[in-house]
Amino acid sequence: MKKVYIIVVLALVIVLCGCSTTEVATEVAAEEIPPPPTPEAGMAAVTGRVYSEKTGEPLPGAIVRLAETVRPEEGGGENDVFVLDLAFSPGARTGENGVFVFENVDPMEYVIVVGDVERTYVIIPDESGKPATWIALPDEILEVGSLYVSMGLEDL
Repeated sequence: MKKVYIIVVLALVIVLCGCSTTEVATEVAAEEIPPPPTPEAGMAAVTGRVYSEKTGEPLPGAIVRLAETVRPEEGGGENDVFVLDLAFSPGARTGENGVFVFENVDPMEYVIVVGDVERTYVIIPDESGKPATWIALPDEILEVGSLYVSMGLEDL
């Protein structure tokens, strides 16, 4: 039986079209934590903070991406696919305080990927170790809270 994380890594669809990474979120200064943004009608907002497990400190300058969850089976399972497109998937960098804010993203189910998908990255897991999924609803703000990753500043 294949491990879920192997399926996830193999299932990430990365479109390399020579485009530069689009920054769709707001970078936040070290001393300020903004109130969650109000999304435009029909859109969603996602916010959270990334910490290093190594130091326990916020991780500034980390790349955060939202990968769309595609469920071929009703209710989900081992065949779930996570689509990350470098040209079109929402992407941002954390501010000095580790905070990221995505404004006006499509409402759908996402997994969160932290790091450079071409080098070192982490797909945020749930308590069981499988990829955690979050559902961004239309006209709502999704606060994912504190996310801890096994990387430090030297990995960015």
